[in-house]
Amino acid sequence: QSWGSTGVEKNSLGMRMVAIPAGSFVMGRKESSPKHWDEEPAHRVTISQQFLVSETEVTVEQFRQFRPDFTGSMAEGLFVVGLSWHEAVDFCQWLSKVEGKPYRLPTEAEWEYAARAGSDAPFWSGQGPPEPGSANPWGLKNVHSGPLEWCQDWYGPYPYEDQVDPVGRSEGLNKVIRGGGLDRKTPEYARSGNRATYSPSFAMMEGTKAGRYSESDSLSHEPTLEGLIGVWYGTTKFEKPKALDHMPVLDVDWNDFQQPGENRETRWSAQWEGTLVAPADGEVNFHVASDFAVNLTIGSEKVVSWEGQETEKSGTIELNKGAEYPIRIGYIHSEGDRSFLNITWSWQSQEKTEIPKANLLHSPAQGKAMRTKIPRLFLPGHHSIGFRVVQGALPTTEPLAEEKPFFRECVVQSRSNVSKGPDPKKPWYRRRALLPIPPTDVPWHQSRAVGLSKGFRGHIHNAGLAVCPNGDILISLFTSKSGPQGEDQPEVLLIGSRLRFGAAQWDMPDVFVQYADANTTSPCFYLENDTLSFYFGHTYYNRHYPFQWITSTDNGATWSEARFPQITNEIGPHTPQPIMDVFRDLEGTLYVPTDGYASSSVLWASRDNGHTWIDTGGRTHGRHTSFQLLRDGRILGMGGKKSNIDGYMPKSISADGGKTWEVGKTPFSELGSGQRPSLIRLHSGRLFFCGDFQHRTGRHPEGIKQRGAYVALSEDEGDTWRIKKLPGALSNTHENLYPSLGYAVAKQAPNGLIHIIASKTTPLLHFEINEAWILDENAGWSLNHKPEIKETIEDADYYPSGKIKAIRRGGITAEGEYVLHGKQAWYYEDGSKQWEVTFVEGRKMKEEFFWSAGGEKLWSWAHRIDGSSDWTQYWPNGNKKSESTWINFKAEGPARQWDRSGKLIAEHTFFNGRKID
Repeated sequence: QSWGSTGVEKNSLGMRMVAIPAGSFVMGRKESSPKHWDEEPAHRVTISQQFLVSETEVTVEQFRQFRPDFTGSMAEGLFVVGLSWHEAVDFCQWLSKVEGKPYRLPTEAEWEYAARAGSDAPFWSGQGPPEPGSANPWGLKNVHSGPLEWCQDWYGPYPYEDQVDPVGRSEGLNKVIRGGGLDRKTPEYARSGNRATYSPSFAMMEGTKAGRYSESDSLSHEPTLEGLIGVWYGTTKFEKPKALDHMPVLDVDWNDFQQPGENRETRWSAQWEGTLVAPADGEVNFHVASDFAVNLTIGSEKVVSWEGQETEKSGTIELNKGAEYPIRIGYIHSEGDRSFLNITWSWQSQEKTEIPKANLLHSPAQGKAMRTKIPRLFLPGHHSIGFRVVQGALPTTEPLAEEKPFFRECVVQSRSNVSKGPDPKKPWYRRRALLPIPPTDVPWHQSRAVGLSKGFRGHIHNAGLAVCPNGDILISLFTSKSGPQGEDQPEVLLIGSRLRFGAAQWDMPDVFVQYADANTTSPCFYLENDTLSFYFGHTYYNRHYPFQWITSTDNGATWSEARFPQITNEIGPHTPQPIMDVFRDLEGTLYVPTDGYASSSVLWASRDNGHTWIDTGGRTHGRHTSFQLLRDGRILGMGGKKSNIDGYMPKSISADGGKTWEVGKTPFSELGSGQRPSLIRLHSGRLFFCGDFQHRTGRHPEGIKQRGAYVALSEDEGDTWRIKKLPGALSNTHENLYPSLGYAVAKQAPNGLIHIIASKTTPLLHFEINEAWILDENAGWSLNHKPEIKETIEDADYYPSGKIKAIRRGGITAEGEYVLHGKQAWYYEDGSKQWEVTFVEGRKMKEEFFWSAGGEKLWSWAHRIDGSSDWTQYWPNGNKKSESTWINFKAEGPARQWDRSGKLIAEHTFFNGRKID
């Protein structure tokens, strides 16, 4: 293998390896950006040694020399994609053995340095991207087009210091991806400096590789699956199939709701087929309304051929009640802003009405036939991420330590005192702010001004809630840009916070789970024994799975790599947004709920502890349905938005594990956007339910007289409810006319207290109540709790080496509540201090400090007796970085920022949580 005159070497697989010279460049952004904040700060990076990198990404032909049975992935083209990071690393290790030379993935810094080829512009070609396939001045192709590319590094924030041969972070959740965006394919996300990330285990779902749907597959032709099945096309002539399309109902407005990841734009068509169950004997009339063109065929008869010339067109066909008829619908959208389809029916004794879900079915065989028509890029895990290789040893630079948010630090592992709580026979009510202001409901730059994470945006919503085995309460919510389509952006991420057992105030929030350039939402916790699972979804990444999850066995201090569900049956209509109620049935089957399509929800079931899953088939009557298992083994689903029965919230009950649902009416009002009820089983055996008395617009059934939010108890498995208004709820001036819980979520702690989180309000709220409070009609929200300490407790944690890890002090109040009381001290294993704070009856007082493992002071608080506190953060050299004052969890007064030299660079004034200058 000799060098050619162009400085390019070919290896044994025919890869053209390009020599990249040593040098330096500025990595990251110099200007602040709310969208690309993870590219800050700009810092100089030196690549000290020349290295060889492949001219292009690894091709399918080259990869098949490592894995001959590889059958292709999403592109079915020249370059191999759809592989996990681990599979890419395995290929590099194999090639290293074959050639006797080290091969690996490029580091993130090497990738950007080589892609820039000396340019400091957004693209090596300047301000705009080059022609696809063209080589940059150093000979690399496809750095701004073609497959995305795995890099070696764990993802983490950039340092402020200059670096030499950086290799990223020592640990993390995601690996870096370069060369383009995940949710969006616009040039903005293909810049040299753009960062994307995903789970290293992200790969094609088992069984979805080529050949899965061979002729030997014997799937049933019986219509057992809900809804019609079809394909939508990228033209008006039923050409260029795009994706599988489910039609659970025949009333769809695609402007209001598309399946996530789709962009049907202005000209498209679709065809659906399945089975129609006839409603009556004799003539049945079908009425079609649409925006352009529809054909409706039942059996062999074309019932309606409609080309948009009338407001509605009808057709008639003779049917036999209960009989099953083949149905086919063709639809074209060609012009205009609105894209919709509505088909209803009527007959002699029945006026025009919608066609029920139960009368629209399709077979597994029809699903298979439709799926074979679509590109595999839309199947779970058939993603566009490939890789290129570097020949050469990995730099010996020490990786930077993972930067954990504080709510994952200094986490107690003991379960002592977790059952200590107030007398369950006496009413208990408490309300506190869940998150500070900022970041709640303020622009992004105000969060930065007080020292919060650069990833925070003003819209914070959709809480997941866990009571950990140690008694701590853990929450996660998404943060996004406010306003229309703000929740749809690739920059949406999950934040978190912790209320430490015995503390009166939540930790300051921070970033919890971030997938750069992939909209990450719908947090959901599930605790089973010592394992805490965290489920979440990627709403708009169209190679996603219905959900994914990580686990923790140490109360949320550390988390596993993400896992993806391997689904063994046909995947029905769904939205990859988990709902909060994961549960097991009496036989041990694990259920994870997600939103369905439009106004429905679905259960995914696993009978082998998460190794494989199935779509249970049925869909509830409501989006964001809250689920619980009933004592007799049936599943109860309460509510969900965008659905009602005579203005009342529906309930759905399944006796067959989610395959079918019987729908009925509850005594609660329907809910709308920005609202979600919560249903849990209490230790007493009662069912607990909470939500709003009214739809967000203010409408409500005539029989419901109260306004605001409620809590309710049921002694008879949800047949009847004892309902009580929850005082202290706030209205959301942007949407709700009355006080609201927004997206509610509730959990009960071992000490009997029921914790309720309310979002969509300012501030977001955390309620604590017990059953005695609900049952006492006279108990209000003015209960005065007495924090006087009657008994003090001291305990300690130790490292496996026997060295002291923490000294904790607390006490039991006159009401039986455990509170932190006294000086708390945490230590690194070498004996240096990590965290030091003093609590008095659950509240922080005096000075609080947090140090790095290297001994640098990272931040401090000065807590005063009047309830105000100063928060200061520091540069590694000890100079102040930022300082702000807080009163009642709101920024108040001056907020200042300094550069590393100590120069004041920004000063603002806050009042009641908002910047006023």
